[in-house]
Amino acid sequence: MRPRLVVFLILFCTIQIFPQQEDFQKFIENKLNSRTLTTYEKVNSEFLLTQSIEQEWIISAWQNVSRSTTSYDSSSTGYLITTEIWDNNQWVNESQFWYVYDENDLVTEELVKAWVDPNWVNSERYLYEYDSNDNVTVETIQSWAATEWVNSNRYIYTFVNNVLTEELYQQWNASDWSNVDRYQYTYVNNNLTETLFQQFNSAWDNVELIQNFYDNQNNIIETLNNRWESGGWFLEERNTHQYSNGNLTVVTMQEGWIDTTWTNIGLYTKNYNSNNFLIEYISQYWHSLNGWINQQRWVITPTTDNKFLEWVTQFWQNNNWENFSRLKSTYDVFGNEIVWAWEMWENSAWQNHVQILFSYTLVSSVEEDLLNKLNYSLSQNYPNPFNPNTVISYQLLVSGDVTLKIYDVLGNEIATLVNEFKPAGKYEVDFQSAVGNSQFASGVYFYQLKTGNYLETKKMILLR
Repeated sequence: MRPRLVVFLILFCTIQIFPQQEDFQKFIENKLNSRTLTTYEKVNSEFLLTQSIEQEWIISAWQNVSRSTTSYDSSSTGYLITTEIWDNNQWVNESQFWYVYDENDLVTEELVKAWVDPNWVNSERYLYEYDSNDNVTVETIQSWAATEWVNSNRYIYTFVNNVLTEELYQQWNASDWSNVDRYQYTYVNNNLTETLFQQFNSAWDNVELIQNFYDNQNNIIETLNNRWESGGWFLEERNTHQYSNGNLTVVTMQEGWIDTTWTNIGLYTKNYNSNNFLIEYISQYWHSLNGWINQQRWVITPTTDNKFLEWVTQFWQNNNWENFSRLKSTYDVFGNEIVWAWEMWENSAWQNHVQILFSYTLVSSVEEDLLNKLNYSLSQNYPNPFNPNTVISYQLLVSGDVTLKIYDVLGNEIATLVNEFKPAGKYEVDFQSAVGNSQFASGVYFYQLKTGNYLETKKMILLR
């Protein structure tokens, strides 16, 4: 379902939009536009997201921007999302989203209301129809015209054997639906081989054709982009994909068809961990004299249970990767995301930019059981023994001042990994045994977590 809200705009005016850059923007927009149906999904069937507050860092302090509050019925189903904006030091109503469900718990109607002081007034309505497999087959958008709902546009989705084969977009023309454009999808052995885009001008006119070719492991090895011109298809772009490291490394070469020959444009490398989580992305552009030149890099860090933890964007400057922005998520002891932060690299340090604070409520039937599971903990480092680095994980029952320090066998403090206030949640710290030309000797070391009245120490071994 499409986002309905005017969201905080992401200004990348000076940044070229690379392949995959769109994914970055969508990721941020989904966070900033968290006031959608996903707002009230149960994180792990025990918690319900009740409120999110977006804040912006202005003049050395966090300033409120917007707030989203979700209401639930007795069966823990979200039926209303209310959004507010911060204006003149108070929360002011902005929008409401009301949801109606069928007997299968599928949303059949989404009603959007706008605040026109002192009343809520109808704005838009979204109607959904489903097939027997719970796929959305029709999405109709209507606008409120003073006293009645008026059709605006709609999307019709066609499924064959539970596979999407066509997306048709139509607009309402006074008394009937008029075709605008459509996508048609062709599959071979469940692999998408062709995507045809057409626009309607008294008849369907071809616009673009994307063709995918696969190897015997169902990996896409080549994608061709064709445009329709003068009654025929003309090659415009080619992307070839090479796989290695058990398909955990994918290198894509982008070429343009210029003067009857393929010309290099971009080279994109994606590295995944063993859980197929993208951990690094590098884009390069082609220079006719110097060959491939580094351009942009993402370094993405997951948690031990493969949730998003950190996303650093870098650009190639002066023969080095220079930090540009960082996205971070903080989780509580139950794995609920409680803080999402967007920082910018300025003056050789990470500077606050935007954050979203999430609040949850426990489903009452599991509240007592969950509270009994709460505890502080310091996990054994991994790997252990290690060389040159290892990860130390810990969790906090409540927010507080935290220190995590490293000691040698004589009890001498040799490193401080954490010394700051931390919200309740789960954390990971990477301990490097070598920094520059300095490195610790092989042997036994101890790491100690201290917060409030909680103190725990564990042993680890460095082997060189």
